[in-house]
Amino acid sequence: MHRLGVVTVVGLLIAGCSSTGTPTAPSPSAQTSASPTLGATVDPSSADLDQLDAMVRTHHPAPFTTHSEAEWKAKLAEIRPKLAAAGADERLVLLASVVGLLDTHSWIGPEAGFHLYEVFFYKFSDGWFVVSAKDASLIGSRLISIGGHAIEEVEATLRPIIPHDNENGFLDNGDALSKVEYLHGTGIVTDPAHPKYVLERHDGTRATIDFAAVGDQAWAEELGVVGDLIGAAPEAIARRSELAWTRLDTKRKVLLISVNDYGDTSAAVKAMTTALNAGTANRVVLDLRYLRGGNGDFSLHTAVQAEPRVNRAGGLTVLIGRENVSAATAVAWEFDVHTKALLVGEATPARADNFTCDCFDIHLPHFEIVVTVPQNVASNGDPRPAVAPDVAMALSSGDFFAGKDPVLDAALRGISAP
Repeated sequence: MHRLGVVTVVGLLIAGCSSTGTPTAPSPSAQTSASPTLGATVDPSSADLDQLDAMVRTHHPAPFTTHSEAEWKAKLAEIRPKLAAAGADERLVLLASVVGLLDTHSWIGPEAGFHLYEVFFYKFSDGWFVVSAKDASLIGSRLISIGGHAIEEVEATLRPIIPHDNENGFLDNGDALSKVEYLHGTGIVTDPAHPKYVLERHDGTRATIDFAAVGDQAWAEELGVVGDLIGAAPEAIARRSELAWTRLDTKRKVLLISVNDYGDTSAAVKAMTTALNAGTANRVVLDLRYLRGGNGDFSLHTAVQAEPRVNRAGGLTVLIGRENVSAATAVAWEFDVHTKALLVGEATPARADNFTCDCFDIHLPHFEIVVTVPQNVASNGDPRPAVAPDVAMALSSGDFFAGKDPVLDAALRGISAP
């Protein structure tokens, strides 16, 4: 899975995201009216659906936050008569239409894993584009359609089966455009061997491509998928696998600190203190756009919050984005609420009072499908659907494929709120 911790003397500690694979019996209050009576013949499809309903109610801290319980019940009733006769991919999609009513931190998939076509897309401000593919010559191509369906229709079809708090929660699941089971189960692709992706190259020419499919782990390794946005440039993307790195802009007297994971950031704190003491920096830009969920220490927050030369109006700019899921939403919230930072970029993919792990795996044995739900919530009382930036800035495909980073450039120049 993509964990809110507590502020302590060593900083913001992020609790680990783990899941347990052995469902426990639901409490009596969690039993559904559809549960069979003793001695009755049990339809395995209905039994799995009842298991899903009961376990979500038992283990999810607030399952009807994004959508109402009435919608949940209506969807269960809608799909129940369809499950037994449905094919494997269609069943997955039917169940996903229920799980899609939950939240950004919930997930569904085959027990054996997904299969994905050997291409990966990212939605820029001007559309969906290939950011990685087995055929590297396709990188930078615009996605026009899949299986004869325009990309706008594909988006609309996939959106209800992707659990998400907000639009960026949906966009943080760009791999759905490559998942064979989703595309086939929704009818976007009728023949999995011929998905018919239509791509438009830089010169305007179009090609219809039938990508081969591989297992999800092989797909991630083959395409180098470590997050939503990947590539050799700009620097923030090329170095996103590093836990943290810094760069001093002596001309503008600003220190850039880029943090992509949880752990020891003491070197970054030392670089900040050294630059401030020497007068070579009087501002800090903290780039958190590619910080995803995880666990461990984020003591950098405490160090920045406690530094009056940085934690002041005009002294700290924090870049956030659609990849700040789970623990990273909590980190973005901390900077938004407990510092004087100016937030720049995109909204977080989860609500401000977001759900976190530990997580619980619900196994549906007849369907061979697993559903994962969070068991914790931040409980900060913030009703916002996302942590939103003070200055919203989206990235265009033209800038990205040219190796430019206008969001970071604006922050280093000293952007201010409108």
